[in-house]
Amino acid sequence: MNKLTIYSAGSFRYALLEITGAFKQCNEVEIECIFGPAGLLKTRIMEGELADVFISANSENVSALGSRVFQQQVLTYNQLMLTTKNKPEFQRDTLELLFDEQYRLVTSTPVCDPCGDYTWQLFDLIEKDYPEQGKRLKSKALKLVGGTENQVVIPPGEMASHYLLKNDYADMMLGYAHYQTRLENVGMLCHTLPSEYDIRAEYVLAMLNDTELTQRLYQFLLSKHAQEIIRKNGFKND
Repeated sequence: MNKLTIYSAGSFRYALLEITGAFKQCNEVEIECIFGPAGLLKTRIMEGELADVFISANSENVSALGSRVFQQQVLTYNQLMLTTKNKPEFQRDTLELLFDEQYRLVTSTPVCDPCGDYTWQLFDLIEKDYPEQGKRLKSKALKLVGGTENQVVIPPGEMASHYLLKNDYADMMLGYAHYQTRLENVGMLCHTLPSEYDIRAEYVLAMLNDTELTQRLYQFLLSKHAQEIIRKNGFKND
């Protein structure tokens, strides 16, 4: 049986598994999905690991692959949100929560993981309006996921924010907004950011060879059917 390998941002896991399941109903193919921080996956590809398709939560990781990329296109986009424990004390304004010194904040890791990069962009925007607050947030952030050092291992199938908060690694986490429904269903509180701090997280699809089967998968990921699955999983489209 033919085989395809997809390297994908971990945040795209639920949508991708559903999409590949639909693709396999129409094609006799085995598909291996490798999930992780897109920055680290990019490095693995550059070091010689073979993938047919790469899905990154930003365009920079795809651009870094240079001539390895045969085609690329924005697949969808995401936003940031703040998740907290479900307690009355957290039913407050989002910025007030972020600025409160008593709460431990966890984030993903910049450079290694686009979610960390977007979070640092958010802190830079906050710094312009609230001098010293953005710097303070960068300083206090616990970078427990998406990196290579001092990381908490998240069990397969667990959402990082839910796992970290329920196990008391932190009180709140900045992460992707597409998890909102799933997090609320397991008892978390989700807080949107003010519109002026809306960070657009673009997910880019890259085709890394031009075999007929890879092209077929690439086009399927861009199809109306796949886009419906992506939207159902909380992602945004223009």
